[in-house]
Amino acid sequence: MGKKADREKEKKFVEYFCEGDTANNSTQSAIKAGWDKDKSPRQMGHYLRKKLVSEIREKNEERISSTSGMAISVLQDLLKSDQDAVKLNTAKLILELGSFSSQTINLNIDKHQKSDDELIAELQTLIKTIPNLNPKLQGLKDLEEEEDKQINPKEQKDNKDIVKH
Repeated sequence: MGKKADREKEKKFVEYFCEGDTANNSTQSAIKAGWDKDKSPRQMGHYLRKKLVSEIREKNEERISSTSGMAISVLQDLLKSDQDAVKLNTAKLILELGSFSSQTINLNIDKHQKSDDELIAELQTLIKTIPNLNPKLQGLKDLEEEEDKQINPKEQKDNKDIVKH
């Protein structure tokens, strides 16, 4: 009864280790698969988990692939939710799973208007944490200065007169 019976137990171990109430518990999976409780099921479970790592991975991939379509449908349904927070978090999750980094995605919902001081503090924090932001801001400032120079001289004179009064 040796090797064939052990192979059957190994198959059962993989099933129990991947699913059900003993999932990810090698000791309980070994016991449930038929290894003797009195003969160190903890060591046997550990041994089987290492020995059968490719079978366990294959079984888990099979389970995941069979439910991925349903998971995508659930995410699509959540994107249609009436609650903005649910839609936002779902969109953020999908983008993160698609390898968009949190630096390229900054989705926040503020319930109140921020004061100028709060906005300035937030901008300063962003400048410190995102290294490429400061040069971009400088580029915007340069563009504004160029646009100001292109205003016709009469408008510049009118603007100076307004400031003087």
